[in-house]
Amino acid sequence: MKKAKKNFIMVCGILILLLLILQNSLRVKENIIFSVELWLTQVFPSLFPMFVLSDLLIQYNFPNYLANVLGPIFTKIFRTSPNGVFIFIMSLISGTPSSAFLLKSFLKEKLINEKEASFLLTFTFFSNPLFLMNMLAILFPNHTTSIWKIILIHYSVNILIGIIFRPKEKQKFQKITLEKSNIDFGKALSKSLKKAMDTLFMILGTISFYYMIANLFTINNLWIQNILSGFLEMTQGLKQLSLHNFSLFWKEILAIGFISFGGLSIHTQIKSIIHDTSISYLPFLKGRILHVLFSILFVLLF
Repeated sequence: MKKAKKNFIMVCGILILLLLILQNSLRVKENIIFSVELWLTQVFPSLFPMFVLSDLLIQYNFPNYLANVLGPIFTKIFRTSPNGVFIFIMSLISGTPSSAFLLKSFLKEKLINEKEASFLLTFTFFSNPLFLMNMLAILFPNHTTSIWKIILIHYSVNILIGIIFRPKEKQKFQKITLEKSNIDFGKALSKSLKKAMDTLFMILGTISFYYMIANLFTINNLWIQNILSGFLEMTQGLKQLSLHNFSLFWKEILAIGFISFGGLSIHTQIKSIIHDTSISYLPFLKGRILHVLFSILFVLLF
């Protein structure tokens, strides 16, 4: 019965959405074109090389080398497998949803277990640094301090969440034995390209869908409109925020909130990537809620 009610509500929602799209076909067309341009000019250039190169590094056992060098420090701080250090560093560089992409690969290669993968997903949620810098420069054109404050808080809170959620007891891990890799580069590259493109096209569809929804509803109250847009799609929320004449204080609060949560678009991307794995989404959601609360608190304090 519950499933039938849920399906009925979903069908009604989809039909309403379909009617809104038919009524606003021109606006929908413009928004989809814009989201494709955003993906092509911002998302694809920043994520494609990282996806391909990180997967190649995995195939050639580089995470094992990194785990032996930096793994002990990572294990001491977060009490998880040394292999997690590779995911952490690559997520810092390339941004979300690269962590989910890497965790899925690591789990498949048995470099980490299910529990570790779910834990790592909670605190490797970083916005792409170049993308974040560009968006914040538009939002705070004359306030460099605000830009760096938001970036530092965003990254620091992620680490804090990792420490909060880490296992209570220290784990013991054996030193990783490096294996020789004799993989043909052509085959390895072909495999990496396919995985990267499959993920990136899924990201394109998700961005376009949520960007379209965020612009379908016209609400007279600017605050509600902006918060709704940021909740659905982070980029759209930040873009609208840059156009409104809110005070610097409220722009910082809303910006860090949008960035810390990521928007339903990012959450859907994460769920789509891990849907055929045993990685749990719930710890990730809890991490994002804490991320928003702690980030806003730090903005108020500093």
